Amino acid sequence: MSTNPEPRSAEQILAEEFLLARSRVLDLAAFLDRLERAQGSTEHATQMQLLSQGLNILCDGEPEKARRVQLLMSREYDPAWRKNYGLH
Repeated sequence: MSTNPEPRSAEQILAEEFLLARSRVLDLAAFLDRLERAQGSTEHATQMQLLSQGLNILCDGEPEKARRVQLLMSREYDPAWRKNYGLH
């Protein structure tokens, strides 16, 4: 007979997942550094605006960050998507 384990505490999640989260933050910082060093500007690029809005969501103190970022970065649902991509 299996029982559900106790949910992890915030402290446990932080201790267990900190290094992975740290790595992802560093990857993002390195990406932004590469953009800053590159020639040209991304100031008005849609992708850069989406990234900026996503970062704001991460820091806004509101719940459901993953859901809100996913919705921000996703296309509107198109019921004809199969046809539009040549899938029948």
